[in-house]
Amino acid sequence: MHARVPTWVTKPLASLIVLALAILAFVGVAIATPPEGSVGTLLSRGAIPDAVKVHSDLIKFKTRGATDLFVVTQTWQPGGHSGWHSHQGLVLLALKTGTLTVFDDECNARTIAAGEAFVEASGMPMEVKNYGEVPAVAYFAIVNPPGAPGRDDAPNPGCDIP
Repeated sequence: MHARVPTWVTKPLASLIVLALAILAFVGVAIATPPEGSVGTLLSRGAIPDAVKVHSDLIKFKTRGATDLFVVTQTWQPGGHSGWHSHQGLVLLALKTGTLTVFDDECNARTIAAGEAFVEASGMPMEVKNYGEVPAVAYFAIVNPPGAPGRDDAPNPGCDIP
């Protein structure tokens, strides 16, 4: 014979569990730093079915299996920012117009001007902001594990960015 738990115990307990889950969901959303004044457009996405190995005198590029390739353009309006994020793969970015300031997870900043390019390290949280007076437009390629999203939101690691 099983003892029956009175409803005056189970209803408040169920309410408490629902409240705790709602708080956790809210905190998870509050920790993420969404982009603002920044719009990305996926130009193309394709699957590379086999491992890649390209080695020349100056460049070495190697994957251990299938990968996905994203080609994207992104525009940051003046004052716009990417929100803290990371990528599961390799990102090659070339800035066409404007200037961008890139912050790493240790709050270090570097400025990228039109005509310059940079590589984003896999899994490293970063924030990109346009402090300039004109829109900044970039083109980039992302080489990712199969099925991985083009971007993963990340919390601010504690950087005080104006």
